[in-house]
Amino acid sequence: MRSKRYYVLLNPWEARILVTGKLNDLELVQVGWRIVMASKRWYRAYDVARTLADKFNYVLEWYIEDERRALAIDKSRSVKP
Repeated sequence: MRSKRYYVLLNPWEARILVTGKLNDLELVQVGWRIVMASKRWYRAYDVARTLADKFNYVLEWYIEDERRALAIDKSRSVKP
């Protein structure tokens, strides 16, 4: 199931960060992940996740379909001449 928000989840024990729009991924909290932010915009969530991954040298993961959906939405909002 998709959410209208994108979440940044962090797992310090596995040194991983996940950007997701899938609500069922929030169940990862039960196995040690932490929700560090939620955003209505994929690029905002990705930017925060990338910054954290760089800072802590963690692996950054995301769903390509979330990124593609964000690109499609941005293109549909662009002003046409």
